[in-house]
Parts: sequence; structure tokens; C-alpha cells
Amino acid sequence: MGFSIDSLKKVAEGKTKVIYENPSDPKSVYMVFKDDITAGDGAKHDVIKGKAVTDWKTNKDIFEFLNRCGVRTHYIDSPEQRVSLVKKLDFKINLEVVTRRVAAGSILKWSNVKEGTWFDPLITQFHYKDDPLHDPMLDDDYVDYIIKAKEGGHIYQEMRDINAEVFVFLEKAFSQFGIQLVDMKLVYGLIENKVTLIDEISGGSFRLWPYRTENPNLNQENVLSELNPDARLDKDTYRKGESLDKVQSKFEEIAKITDSFKDISV
Repeated sequence: MGFSIDSLKKVAEGKTKVIYENPSDPKSVYMVFKDDITAGDGAKHDVIKGKAVTDWKTNKDIFEFLNRCGVRTHYIDSPEQRVSLVKKLDFKINLEVVTRRVAAGSILKWSNVKEGTWFDPLITQFHYKDDPLHDPMLDDDYVDYIIKAKEGGHIYQEMRDINAEVFVFLEKAFSQFGIQLVDMKLVYGLIENKVTLIDEISGGSFRLWPYRTENPNLNQENVLSELNPDARLDKDTYRKGESLDKVQSKFEEIAKITDSFKDISV
């Protein structure tokens, strides 16, 4: 890069990343990964040595794959370890967009659905990003109303469509390694007035459950018997209190898988 990241002006800092200006291009910024990990809307916080590099690898592999798939993203390049070069936002949309294939996590607490329920078609929900309020979910009917009746409603439809598109791309990719993509949360912004996938996609962005057998039967209402959540490769290991070494090892497994995404034809 020809200079030290630490010498650059810090634009913003979040729980797991720091954003720095790019003095050579005002339309892009540097996104630098941290070793921090959080859960419970920041209530639980630890530092795992090496996590930044691992997340950076996974993020690099996934965004390069999605760019090849034709998804509109902010990702440009990864000039060095822990550092991604991304397009500068015009506006960040303060929502998390969650798409689900298999019922797991929070949906089990606020609905009557059973763990392992298979969603076909996919379901996508919007959560307002607010830690003190625990990221409350927007009512689906109201989102539909916004899309149909409100100025700017197309933004919600575009986020919904892109999320589902990205989910299918990644679901197919992980399936080649005997892994089911269970659910996924992504973040969006406006760049040149276009809805664009932003932020990071790493071990904390989704749930990944290995298949129990080589050829699972996923054509049924509930697929829990076909998947192995006990061997999960995602951030739930941290949420459930596993050792930090085990959490890091799971994230490293994800990075090994996504390293092969470059060989997948799109």
C-alpha cells in the first residue's frame, strides 16, 4: 500500500472494524478488521488473537465470489491482511436484513415455529439496528405497505431481493462442502444512489450446519434430522459459551472452505 494504515485519518470505528480514509481516492475507504468479538448486542465482548485475519480472509473470499456472481457490493480489493478497500458510502441504511432457510436462533423465541423447519420460499425480515432495543424486527405487513405505497419503498424491495439472491449463491456454494447455510444477516447502503451490499460477511454473519450424511433429504418440512447443529461452524459457538480457542477454530474452518470459492464456476 505504500503507507501505514495507522497514519491515516480514522473515519469511524465499530465493534469489529475500523474505517480509515483513503487519501488517494475520496470515493473509497479502508475497512480494517479487529480481533474483537461481541454477542448479545455488545453485552458480551472478548478479543481473540488472529480473528481479524481469519474474518478478513472469509470476507475477501465471499465478496470476491459475489462480485463474480454480479451482485452489487461495496468491495473493491484486499490490499493486505486485515485490510479491505471498499467504496465510500453516500448513506448507510440502519437495518439488518435477515434471510432464513432453516428455523434457528431468535425466530424460535418469538414464533411458534420449530427448530429445523425448512423455509421454501426463503423468508426475509428487516431488523432496526439498535443495541439497547435488541434490534427490533419490522412488521412484514408494514414493510409490504412501505414497498407499495411510500416514496423510496423500492429500497426495501431491492434489499429483500438482493438478500435472497445472495443467500442462494452462498447456499449453493457451501453445499458443495457438505454445509447448509441456515440463515444470514446482511447490511446495505446507498452508493451513487444505488442499493449496495456493504459491511462484512464472515463467521458472525450466518449460521452454518454440516450435513449429517453425504446426501441429506432436504425435501421435507423439518430437516433437523438431516443436519448437525452440534458441529456448527458459526458464531453460535461463542454465544453458547465455548472456549475462545474453539470459536477461533470454527472461524478458521469457514475460512478454509471459502478459500475454495474462487474455484466455483458462476
